[in-house]
Amino acid sequence: MKRRRDLVRTLSCLRCFFSLPKKNPNPTKRKRAMEDSSSSSSSERYCYNPILRWNPQVEDYFIKAYGSDHFSRISKALTRPSCYSCIRVNTLKSTSDAVIQKLLTIIKEEEEEEEEGGNVDASESESEIGRISKCQFPGLEEYVVFYRGSGPHVIDYARPPKEIIVSRKCAEAVLRGAQVYVPGVIACSAHVEKGDVVAVSVGVEQPALDGGGWGVGITRGTVLLGLKTDPYYFERNGLYIGQGTAMMSRAGMFRVSEGIAVDMSNRVYKLPSFHDVLEGEIFLQNLPSIVTAHALDPQKGERILDMCAAPGGKTTAIAMLMKDEGEVVAVDRSHNKVLVIQKLAAEMGLNLRRLMV
Repeated sequence: MKRRRDLVRTLSCLRCFFSLPKKNPNPTKRKRAMEDSSSSSSSERYCYNPILRWNPQVEDYFIKAYGSDHFSRISKALTRPSCYSCIRVNTLKSTSDAVIQKLLTIIKEEEEEEEEGGNVDASESESEIGRISKCQFPGLEEYVVFYRGSGPHVIDYARPPKEIIVSRKCAEAVLRGAQVYVPGVIACSAHVEKGDVVAVSVGVEQPALDGGGWGVGITRGTVLLGLKTDPYYFERNGLYIGQGTAMMSRAGMFRVSEGIAVDMSNRVYKLPSFHDVLEGEIFLQNLPSIVTAHALDPQKGERILDMCAAPGGKTTAIAMLMKDEGEVVAVDRSHNKVLVIQKLAAEMGLNLRRLMV
């Protein structure tokens, strides 16, 4: 029993984070130590090579459990995004085969446009760019499709580049194929105008020097000068996720509340976003969420309660599996979240009979 309590206590202390210098309570000494260790070349800075560091107790536990080499591979894998996108097909409007053909056509057209614009690496083969296939799990092949992407890719950044820092959540979405949207932008170089090429890096949460927890520690709207005094200059070494075109000026990014800030034309990991693609026919959803609804095995005429239902992925999956002939009671804690579920259901042509706050 004591051993079990010790394990729970150890795991509860788990804290993994991107590569950081050893914590030093003296800010001046900490900065000097970071500068001394920053002799890496620009190619080492402008790349994507994050390193996880663990709570020492947790690291020791897993090394004993898996061995040093295996644990090292696990840590490296955790810094990389999934190599595929999982797409749920709305079988009330289409089929897996039809969706695959439509997506292949769309992707081919996009690749032709990129080739005309010179944005495609000639060394890449079609198989490396990506492929689409049906899910092979029994029962899911009728409505689940995988798109396999590629990466990591080496990007030739301008030197020195104009830069934008985005939040960790925004970066995670970009690594899965999304564009950079305005709410995710934290800081930006001075004099960035619409049409400028910008490098995108990540502002990862850091431990406070006074021991007061974790945070990004960058005021939104901060001006980047391209100097070593910029926020998290050294911490962002190896945390560049791609390059793109600014869709608005620096002033615009911090003046408006929505819209695309950067069109990511050159990514470390290449996955299509599928934003506004085949709307109503497909829904991008993580496989475990799809399996949850599938395992429930909803039948026509049943009444099913979905709590904490927003944004509506599993709710609409349940309704689809019931052939929209039953009652799904979708509940969430705010009116706005219920509206999100309602919007998704309308896009997919589903008649959810009860939505509750």
